[in-house]
Amino acid sequence: MRKILFFFVLFHFVAFSQKATPLQYLFMMKSFKPDMQKVGLLCDLSKNPGLVEKLQKAGFSAGVKIVIGDVRELKDIAQRFNEVIKGGVDFLWIFDVQDVSAHPIAREYILKNSLLNKIPVAVPSVEMVKEGGLFTLEAGEDLKIFVNDKITNALNLTIPENYKERVQYVAN
Repeated sequence: MRKILFFFVLFHFVAFSQKATPLQYLFMMKSFKPDMQKVGLLCDLSKNPGLVEKLQKAGFSAGVKIVIGDVRELKDIAQRFNEVIKGGVDFLWIFDVQDVSAHPIAREYILKNSLLNKIPVAVPSVEMVKEGGLFTLEAGEDLKIFVNDKITNALNLTIPENYKERVQYVAN
């Protein structure tokens, strides 16, 4: 009986707390900025094998080009950030909470400078939305969208009508 209960709990946890897919993130970005053509991604590619191929497929499906800033160390954040935004990105994306770009110092730099450059940032956690990211997604039975309303207003963006019932506002 205990084994059955354990597997039920494990299945429920895995089935209902899944990470949203790259394609879901890209479509949400396009919902905020329908004319979006380029997304800048900051991450450590050495810790994310196969990510480039996965993102190329998702980018092709969403009709956007993904520009990747390979950030291996904290000291690389400013340089990669500047290289990525110099390419004229419409959105930035911090991909993973375990990545160097999600380090508190890195994300403070990214979120502050993105706002100064009027570039919204998709982030991997609700905590980062509270700190100044535009949105994050949580997959499960239903897709949940967590949005920082202050950032939405500061960047003059509107939440798409078809998502408004799923949005949970997070204040910073």
